[in-house]
Formats: sequence, C-alpha cells, structure tokens
Amino acid sequence: MTQNHQYWNDYVAFINEIINQGYAEKVPQEILKTDPGKAWYIPHHGLYRPKNPDKIRAVFDCSVKFAGTSLNDQLLQGSDLTNSLVGVLTRFRQETVAFMLDIEAMFYQVFVIVEQRDVLRLLWWPNRELTAQLEEY
Repeated sequence: MTQNHQYWNDYVAFINEIINQGYAEKVPQEILKTDPGKAWYIPHHGLYRPKNPDKIRAVFDCSVKFAGTSLNDQLLQGSDLTNSLVGVLTRFRQETVAFMLDIEAMFYQVFVIVEQRDVLRLLWWPNRELTAQLEEY
C-alpha cells in the first residue's frame, strides 16, 4: 500500500469518526443556504505526529485568509487561562494524591451555539467518494 493510500484511509477514518461520534453534524437542509458572507468553511488536512506516526489527527486551519481576513482575525482574544508550570508543580506537592487526565477528542467536544455554527463549517465527501457532491458539516 502506498503512503498516499494509507494517508487517505487514515484521514477518512478519522473524519468519519468525528462525524459518527456527533462532534460534527451535517448542516440541515433548511439552513443550508445562508446569507452571503455569513458562512465560513474551515480548511482541514491530516497530520501524523512524529511521536505517534501511526495515528493521524485533523488540523483545522482557522488562520487561512480569504478576502484578506481569517476566522482567527475575527475572534476576540480572551484572558490567558493556562496555569503556570511553577504553580502546577507547587500545588502538586501540597497533597498526597494527584490526578492526571487525558480527555479523548477534547477539542472536538466543544459546544457551539446554533447561531455561531455557520462560521465553523467544513466540507466532506460522503462515503469516501471523491466524485460525489460535497456535504457541509
């Protein structure tokens, strides 16, 4: 099997899993046609991590510009809510038990209100058919 064929199979399986898990849902027909300029389609591609070369992940690139702007350009920058490493290590020593979690597919499980979903659309081919009409999710 060629590397490109393996990439295609892995990427299709990954995106189909996101859809099957309900992390992305097909745009209902009644709202498929939006006002011009009210929908944003996020480019995406697969990427293998060097530390885990057998597992692909999707990269949704919100920094891609169209007509001089990107989705990232339109977002408000919030506060930095990341804990400092020194603070985490200091608190880690305060108790006798510590917990660490890895939430599977965490970034795909963020709830987006209905009124804002049009700016997070993606296109995908149904049933792995590149000649089929693209569907919007």
